[in-house]
Amino acid sequence: MPKDSTISCYDSHSNKYDSYQFAVVPQYQEMLEMVAATVHHYLGEKGARAMMLDLGCGTGNASLAILNKVPAKIFLVDGSEKMIDIARQKIGSEFPGSIAGQKAVDLTGSDWDRDLGSHEYDVIVSTLVLEHLPFDSYKAALKKSYRILAPGGWLVAVEGYEEEGSDIVDWFNRQMEEKRSQLDPGLSDFVSKLREQKEIHYYASKRQKEDWWRQAGFENVVVLWQYLCIALMAGRKPVS
Repeated sequence: MPKDSTISCYDSHSNKYDSYQFAVVPQYQEMLEMVAATVHHYLGEKGARAMMLDLGCGTGNASLAILNKVPAKIFLVDGSEKMIDIARQKIGSEFPGSIAGQKAVDLTGSDWDRDLGSHEYDVIVSTLVLEHLPFDSYKAALKKSYRILAPGGWLVAVEGYEEEGSDIVDWFNRQMEEKRSQLDPGLSDFVSKLREQKEIHYYASKRQKEDWWRQAGFENVVVLWQYLCIALMAGRKPVS
């Protein structure tokens, strides 16, 4: 992602992100709840000893949902420093001491996985982020995630998909437009135009991405939840 593209888009509307996201993105709250339930299920009894990486943390909504179920330690990573600042403030206010560290970095770069703490992660969570990576960067991110996970650790990701011959992306976007029309026009038009001009998506089918996950080494790859073109997928790094 060039700096004047998706990252700068989120920099520009970081203070408006939550009010827009919760109001406009269909099933956004349900998505967060499913992510939290999935992490809680896979972490089992690890609880407060669990280390989690929020890959593309945004304003921290996924981390907050998870912390309401699992008392984990969380490392925040995002391309937007402004988003990380908001996430740190929100999480720190509700769950003091839960942030293990933070790093602002472009996920298309070759070194985003450096300096993420001296530990392996029990779970990596990514919500509505990986779809913004060109396919080569996407596959590289899978390999990096696999490397920094502890044996038996999980990658849990929500992202957009596009199936050949299907209209689900257009259907999803129409729902967003309907919800957007009910917002304050100033907020709605500002964010919508900004995203249209700068936000980039790279969609592939679920089957294609499942193949890429398995090629990166993940096992037990499964789609756990889907709403139209948005789906939650999880995969596990083998124990040995």
